[in-house]
Amino acid sequence: MTAGSVSLVGAGPGDPGLITRRGLELLRAAQVVVHDRLVGRELLLEAPPEARLVDAGKAPGRVPLDQVTINDLLIAEARSGHRVVRLKGGDPFVFGRGFEELLACREAGVRCEVVPGVSSAIAGPAAAGIPVTLRGVARSFAVMTAQTGASALADAQGGPNWPALARTDTLVILMGGTQLKGVRGALLDAGRSPQTPVAIVESATLPRQRVTRATLATLGRVEPGAGAPAVLVVGEVARFARTHEDGESRALTGRRVVVTRPLRSASAVAGQLRRRGAEVIVCPLIRIEYRKPRKPHHLEREIFSAAVQSGQEPWIVFTSRHGVVGFWAALRAAGGDARSCAGARLAVVGPRTGEALGEIGLTPDLVADPGRAEALIEILAPQVAGAEVLFPCGTLARREVAAGLRAAGAKVRELVVYNTLPERPDAAAAAEIQRGVDAVLFHSPSAVRAWVAARLAPVRVLVACLGEETADVARRSGLEPEIVAEEHSDDGLIAALEAHFAPSTARSQASRT
Repeated sequence: MTAGSVSLVGAGPGDPGLITRRGLELLRAAQVVVHDRLVGRELLLEAPPEARLVDAGKAPGRVPLDQVTINDLLIAEARSGHRVVRLKGGDPFVFGRGFEELLACREAGVRCEVVPGVSSAIAGPAAAGIPVTLRGVARSFAVMTAQTGASALADAQGGPNWPALARTDTLVILMGGTQLKGVRGALLDAGRSPQTPVAIVESATLPRQRVTRATLATLGRVEPGAGAPAVLVVGEVARFARTHEDGESRALTGRRVVVTRPLRSASAVAGQLRRRGAEVIVCPLIRIEYRKPRKPHHLEREIFSAAVQSGQEPWIVFTSRHGVVGFWAALRAAGGDARSCAGARLAVVGPRTGEALGEIGLTPDLVADPGRAEALIEILAPQVAGAEVLFPCGTLARREVAAGLRAAGAKVRELVVYNTLPERPDAAAAAEIQRGVDAVLFHSPSAVRAWVAARLAPVRVLVACLGEETADVARRSGLEPEIVAEEHSDDGLIAALEAHFAPSTARSQASRT
């Protein structure tokens, strides 16, 4: 066996949030990623920046790599000692030729792991509200692909068994958008009723998902979207398909929104926006790099020695999740753990930072809410006179925090535990932004500065800022924020964005509540 390895990872049906935890873990550790066409760009951003990305996607009229070449590539990279992820849409073993790749690796003596994925055969109907089985309606379902079946529709020997498929309660047909007339004719010829309900689900699980209802009799008149992956559902359960018109109108449906947060923290925001119907462009403009102590030492002893001598309780002040994560990493590297903080009181800005503290087993003594640094200083000022205060922060930390606490008589020590660095905009994301967007979200002043420096927006774009500090920097940079979230959280920013795009009646009601 070789030192390298191959992992066949199912990327899921489209929504990047539907990849498995194991699949995401392997992707984030990959050195080479060989991906299919339908794998979303946002998911590829989860790979390490230094990883090599290879597009092996097949599309109508375009085959960059044939299957033999793909097999050879996986084996060669693994034999070179690399961790290779073969990222495949849906599930690797559902019309994905994953088993062929597994066999090729086995025969070559290459370690190969298979990570199942959520298949669009199940997720596509589910995303449209269609159960493939339903008590009293459908006791069985079959899955086929129109791409292999279409060329053999009239071939009784090599083609699908249409009489058997026509008798199946629910028939799910993948890659069927260009084969509607052929599928219709084959099923009618096999005896399926012309009145059988049919649903076509395009771009399933994505914000641009489109659902069309028909019957076998009218299927030939349906015009699917060009280039969009489509799942056909044939059977009585297709009656339950929900089109866009059936659902509640959502303020962000169809809106193109740019998220500029660092990649790891952008996923949650992007997921919330997608669930509200937005098309999200993840374009990280900054990245967080946690620092490692230069020399192993007992961090807590160095920090609190003076406080112990004076007998006064010290404080540790956190103004961001990154400060918590960086402090914990530094503390662990120095040989400490949660017990090191036993003699200190803990203060945080906002509930999100408090949640980060809870994730490492610590409970804040003070949570400044609303989540603004000014509120924290105001609450702490009467309590820190003469006290030691440790402020774990980043390289671009607000100087007002340390200055305000010092003005209150505290002995403040700033401990830089992470670097905030500019991130070069991803080329694909920049191209999407050039096509036009409805809004860009800024969570920090550094992201605003990076946006202006990159000159990403070709025309005026709606600017939404988290907090007044970020908004002030935007104004000084020549941008005019139309949205400034009063609630200093992701939920607050998204709620403000929804209120802005809501119909005028809904917006006026929101303003009165």
